[in-house]
Amino acid sequence: MNNDERKNKKAMARDKFEDNLNRLEAIVKKMESGELSLEDSLKTFEEGIKLYRLCTQKLEEAERRVDILLQQGEILTTTSFVEED
Repeated sequence: MNNDERKNKKAMARDKFEDNLNRLEAIVKKMESGELSLEDSLKTFEEGIKLYRLCTQKLEEAERRVDILLQQGEILTTTSFVEED
C-alpha cells in the first residue's frame, strides 16, 4: 500500500457513515453504467470494497453499542427493531 492509499484509507475512516454509504452507492451506479474501462472498473471496485468494509465495521460497532446500552444487570437483553405480529 503506497502513501496515497494510506492517506485515502484514513480519510475514509474519518468520514461519517452516511458519507461513506452515499459514496458507495455512487460507485455502484457508476459501475452498473458499464462506461468504465477495465482499469477504472478495478480501481473503482477496490474503493467500493474498502467503503463496504468500513460501513460494515461502523454498523457492527453501532450494534455492539446498542447491545451494551440494553444490558441490564448481568443479563444482556436485545430487542428487535422489527415489530412482530
